[in-house]
Amino acid sequence: MPRVGTMVRTAVMVSDLERSTAFYRDILGLNGIYAEGELTHPAGAKLIGMPVGARVRYRIVKAEGPNRGMVGLFEISNPSPPGMTKRRDGVNVGEAVMVFYCDDTEAVHKRLIAGNHTVVCPPTVLEVRPKAGVIGAEGRSQPEMVFADPDGMLINLIQRHPDDPR
Repeated sequence: MPRVGTMVRTAVMVSDLERSTAFYRDILGLNGIYAEGELTHPAGAKLIGMPVGARVRYRIVKAEGPNRGMVGLFEISNPSPPGMTKRRDGVNVGEAVMVFYCDDTEAVHKRLIAGNHTVVCPPTVLEVRPKAGVIGAEGRSQPEMVFADPDGMLINLIQRHPDDPR
C-alpha cells in the first residue's frame, strides 16, 4: 500500500479571490502567502475539472511557521464553475469542513459577528470522553465553534493552543 503523508493544504474554489483572502487573513490570521499567481499550464485547469483555457487565479495562504495546514484559494473564470446549492446553517453530505486549533474562539466569534459572517454554532463546550479500555486515553472538554467563509466553506475551530502537540 502506498504511504501518504500529512495533509499539506485544502484547496477551496472561491468566487472572489480578494474577498476570500481578506476573510482568511482577518478572521483566521493566515497572513503568510506561500504562493500566488495564475495557473497557465493546461494541466492546471484539467486537474480541477475545467476546460483548457479557463482562467485560474490562486493564492495559497498560511499561518506563520512550517508549510503545513495551508489553504489554497482558487478563483476560476472563463468559464466560471456553477455554485453549489447547500444548506447555510449546517453540513451537507459530501461536504468538507476545515478544522483548526485556535487559542481564543470567543475573539474569533466577535470578529465574525462584527463582519456579519455566517456562524453555524457559536463557541460551545464539547466534552470528549475516552473510549473504555483504551490505554492512555483521556477525556477533555474545550470550546469549539463552526462558521462559514464567504462562499459557504465550513470551518470548525477547536480551542487549544495551536502549538499544543496533543
